[in-house]
Amino acid sequence: MELSIFERLLILNIDTFPKVGSIVTMKIKQKLVADVGFTEQEIKDYNIVEKDGNVSWNDVPSVDIEIGPEAVKLLVSAMESSDNLKDSYVPLYDRLKEVK
Repeated sequence: MELSIFERLLILNIDTFPKVGSIVTMKIKQKLVADVGFTEQEIKDYNIVEKDGNVSWNDVPSVDIEIGPEAVKLLVSAMESSDNLKDSYVPLYDRLKEVK
C-alpha cells in the first residue's frame, strides 16, 4: 500500500491499538508498527523533525509498504474504536476499508 509520511504518522499515532491480546495479535501489531515506522536513513533523507509537538519533513513520494490482511483488520478496528480521530484519518480509513 502506498503511504505518505503523513499517513505513516497517522497510523503510528492511533491511540487504540491493542495493548494486550493474543501472541498473534501482538506480533501483527509489532510488525505493522515496525514496517510503517521510519528508519534512521529515512529520518535523515527526508529531514523528518519534531519540534514543539509538530512534525515536519521534506516533500517526498509515497512509499510502498506491505500491510497484510490481518494488519488491515487491526488498523480498521483500532480506528473504528477510537474517539480521538481527526478528519485527516478519513481518507486513510476509506483506503483501508477498500483493501479489507
